[in-house]
Amino acid sequence: MILTEEIWTVQSYIEDFIDGCPNHLRPMVCPHCFKKVMLHKHGSFKRTVYTLVEVFIISIFRFKCIECKRSTSLLPNFVMEHHQVAWEVKEEVIRQQLSGIALLKISEDLETSAGKFSEKTLWRWSKAIRDELRDSSSELWRTILEKLPHVEIPVGPSKPAQEWTWLFKTWVQVRSRIPEYMDIGILNLLYQIKRSRAVTVG
Repeated sequence: MILTEEIWTVQSYIEDFIDGCPNHLRPMVCPHCFKKVMLHKHGSFKRTVYTLVEVFIISIFRFKCIECKRSTSLLPNFVMEHHQVAWEVKEEVIRQQLSGIALLKISEDLETSAGKFSEKTLWRWSKAIRDELRDSSSELWRTILEKLPHVEIPVGPSKPAQEWTWLFKTWVQVRSRIPEYMDIGILNLLYQIKRSRAVTVG
């Protein structure tokens, strides 16, 4: 799959793609053969996305390379490949963990549009996200500082003990000062960095 460069909420994605994939978002490089060519439209399929409060049915658009004949899909950044749970659900789990709530308690209390999730599932999400942070923290910090060079870093008694807490605090500043990021979570950005790195390596 190809991750879209634009950062959407589920609602804004549905609005922008209601009449199909806009031409300016059509892939211009094949992720398989890496030829620079506009990929041909190749249909679409439906994907269910579960957010904290709503269930959405979205269209995922497919494209085919005229060179190697292989197809690919254009994936919005608010949900992970092959997953149905939006990043905002997983971000809420991390947020509650950082506030000191145990995963067992989160699994018992957290209500989402998909219902509740087991402690094992939440642990798996948490581990994968923390592993990704370990691999991508420098890129994530660089991206944040590019967007908000004068971000306020907590010091003294308010200084966070964990890097995730630092990141959440700085991202709150980004969201409050840059309108287009108001409804965008930090995990959306982390996943976009991961996918961009995978494409670069590929």
